Amino acid sequence: MDLADVRNIRIVNSGLGNSFESVVSCTEKLVGIQAQYQQFGEISLFHRVDGLTRDILDQIYAQNEIIKLWGQRTTVHLYVPEDWKNLHEIYSPRRTWVRKHCEELGVDLDDLLVRIDKLGRSERFVSKEELASLMGDQAKKLMTWGGVLIEASLLGQIYAVPQRPSTRFYAHRKWVDGISQDSWQDNVDEYAIDRFLSRYLACYGPATLADFKHWSGLPNYAFLDAFRRIEGRLDRFDIDGKVYYYPQGELDLSRQEVIPQVKLLGKFDPLFVSFADKGWLADVKYEREIWRTAGHIEAVLLIDGQIRGTWRYEIKGETIGFTCYTFGRISTSDKKRVGVEAERLSEFLGKKLQGIVYE
Repeated sequence: MDLADVRNIRIVNSGLGNSFESVVSCTEKLVGIQAQYQQFGEISLFHRVDGLTRDILDQIYAQNEIIKLWGQRTTVHLYVPEDWKNLHEIYSPRRTWVRKHCEELGVDLDDLLVRIDKLGRSERFVSKEELASLMGDQAKKLMTWGGVLIEASLLGQIYAVPQRPSTRFYAHRKWVDGISQDSWQDNVDEYAIDRFLSRYLACYGPATLADFKHWSGLPNYAFLDAFRRIEGRLDRFDIDGKVYYYPQGELDLSRQEVIPQVKLLGKFDPLFVSFADKGWLADVKYEREIWRTAGHIEAVLLIDGQIRGTWRYEIKGETIGFTCYTFGRISTSDKKRVGVEAERLSEFLGKKLQGIVYE
């Protein structure tokens, strides 16, 4: 096993070239799809579920099969509702930056959460403006980067309704499962973190513990006991002095052949947010072109399992144009393949392809 094998297995396991059966199975398997930018979360799904359209996504959203919650790294993701309790049990006991932020602003967070909970129970959908009104003069500061809504989500109170281009409405958990808060929190699952770690290694592995720490946003002490409990069920191997883990007996070496394909992966694609080490996929000289400052991750042009550049798009009315910032020369034949993929993505986004520029 070497890094080339690890790269190929990770690409295939993430659903690229080995599509998931449905949006729900994809979202569940990947333990959420980062979606603070709704369109890029949907692009991540588009690349992993054959035949996906935005109409299909809208139906899934309307049926609450997929909802938006704050989870890993206190960032908003698309999740299946069944993962909400896991997120609550793993992350809610931890002190987030939100409580300290409220203390600095002189705001009683607990009182505010009670009022948010009451409002959410009284209406099917609560607008962002209603929540802002509830928070008063400091609403903008209290809602920056999710703010108080992060705490409300982790406590199992409200979720964000998936909408494009961005979230406008929130809803209470009772509209998803109808279970009372007391009943929901009655049975504490002390092994939720064990399954969380196992699921990560099964989907994103082979991976190191440093990779899991990066993906989850948890400190070592929050998951090392869980690791010790499941360690006996893991296979391990070393590469360049780093220890990689994978669930025992689940490493299917027949799945390490990357299908020749072109993918215009969106910003914050699961392949790029899930590992501490970047060298398994990107040449070190291009890392800063992909992983920017302040946690920003560019959209990436992937050709046959190799990063060949980054890309951006510009929408003008009903048309969309792409600009590819290439890492080296792209052959004429590969440009034609990129064009086919750009046509597919444009159709998914409901736009007509205007053209592709290479820089």
